Amino acid sequence: MSTIPLTPIVKLDGHKAPPDHSILIYHNRAHVVVYYIEDNTCRIWDLRSSRVVKGIQNLNSPVSSISFAPQSSCPYIYLSSGTKVYTFDLRNTDMILAEPAREYNFSADEINAIDVNEKNTFLATADDDVDLSTHKIHKSFSKKHNSIAMAVKFRPKKPWQVWSGGLDSKVFQWDFSRGMITETFDMNPSEPTAAQMFNPPFVYSLAVSKDGQIIAAGLGDSTVQLISCNTKKRLKNGVPTITRLENGHKSMVNSLTFLPSTRTKLVSGSANGSLALWEWSELEGEQSPTLGQTFQLDNGFVKLNWVESFDVGDVRLAAAGVGKAEAGALAIYSLE
Repeated sequence: MSTIPLTPIVKLDGHKAPPDHSILIYHNRAHVVVYYIEDNTCRIWDLRSSRVVKGIQNLNSPVSSISFAPQSSCPYIYLSSGTKVYTFDLRNTDMILAEPAREYNFSADEINAIDVNEKNTFLATADDDVDLSTHKIHKSFSKKHNSIAMAVKFRPKKPWQVWSGGLDSKVFQWDFSRGMITETFDMNPSEPTAAQMFNPPFVYSLAVSKDGQIIAAGLGDSTVQLISCNTKKRLKNGVPTITRLENGHKSMVNSLTFLPSTRTKLVSGSANGSLALWEWSELEGEQSPTLGQTFQLDNGFVKLNWVESFDVGDVRLAAAGVGKAEAGALAIYSLE
């Protein structure tokens, strides 16, 4: 299979500091949010005009994670910075937002990831202190990850379920109403390859399909793990279907995005700028997921940090990372 080079439709400029880490979040009001860790700011872009429409400043620490309130009627953006989570109201007419609407300070260590559930009633965080927490007021789970917790995601349609992944190569399914793990998934294969000895399957990213049926984990050994939680299948044998996606990348998978309106197509991204499109019909059937296509970002990217897909009549992909001269890079691509 030949790799298709991608040329950006639009390049967005703004951040000049070198970004060690960056995140994109697409919002259904046609916004992309991007931040770069070194300049302690967050910028909100309108894709229709390719312009910054709001900026968030005066943060005391680098931003580590961002989440929109899932309900479109709830105009809030949540971001973690250091040990705190800040909420900003996007109805504020100011171009620069410097004062949060609310501030949470409940973590003992730096927060790596946050997520908000679909009803906007709970906030989940994962931090360097190997802690996973959900917060209506505040609820901290017992420490189960044996290393840094890197990712956390609520599962749609399951009001008390949250998933986490960490540098212990584990993915946990939690029932946060009881504060306990209900299932554990070890990313280590029973017979590790030589490459995995040097690049362990640490969990760097998690993605959940919109219907909540499939959880994807991006791993440090250049593979992707799919976990199918289809209820009908589980009634037969009581366990999820586990599928490993291989040969799509040559370095760690640090970003994942399900394509809009489907749970059968997933794009994975690697730090070297490679992208892989995975396709399947049903994970429970005879057909295994296939590598549909591989892509390579243009040379405007030195390092890819994050990808996010969205639909504006056709499927688009936003990519953020490090560009030339160590400046921030943000570009929009078409996959069609």
